[in-house]
Amino acid sequence: MRVAISTKDGIMLTNDHFGEGEHFLIYEVSKEGYRLLEKRKNTSPEEEEHGSAKKAQGIREILQDIPVLLGFQFGPNILRIKDHFLPIVSRERKIERALELLCNNFTAIEEELHKGRGKVIILNAEGVKILKLSEKNAKDF
Repeated sequence: MRVAISTKDGIMLTNDHFGEGEHFLIYEVSKEGYRLLEKRKNTSPEEEEHGSAKKAQGIREILQDIPVLLGFQFGPNILRIKDHFLPIVSRERKIERALELLCNNFTAIEEELHKGRGKVIILNAEGVKILKLSEKNAKDF
């Protein structure tokens, strides 16, 4: 499973919305482990306002071949990307630890990936929580 991670320093998940990271680290993740495939520069346009459609479109273009996005926060654009990607909100900011949690919960995440879009996964040390995205709860991510 290919996963894009938003980061500014390569060590921690971006502490801001997913689209604000300077780079996207692309990993191949499985039950057995993970490996870095590539690093992509975030060339999406600067936001004129939070949740700008141009920003969401830019992210979709940069990551069009990656099905899973892993971030600390997503912001209002989560509603614009939910039909194109499976967003995962990690409660762990350290990239290495978040990847370990992905591996530990790989089966549940992979099953959700094949069920379709429109959901968000919350990832933490206890496991995963799957929520349907809506206008009401989108601001929480």
